[in-house]
Amino acid sequence: MTEYAQTWRKKLRLQTLVDIAKSELESGKEMDQVYEMLDEEMKLRWRLVVTTRKQYLGELKKILTNQYVLVV
Repeated sequence: MTEYAQTWRKKLRLQTLVDIAKSELESGKEMDQVYEMLDEEMKLRWRLVVTTRKQYLGELKKILTNQYVLVV
């Protein structure tokens, strides 16, 4: 089964955000600070619009609380 380019691109972006979030949380930063930093990262790195950034942050919260599994 093949995947669309947008699907695997989204998975790679989410994996990058998860890696950044985990390293920042391990360094002792609070969740709100991490989410603000990730929002800025998405804006600068990938130029995502507000609604897409909110969607990514929602999925990221689910991944970090083990409600959602990211398979890359």
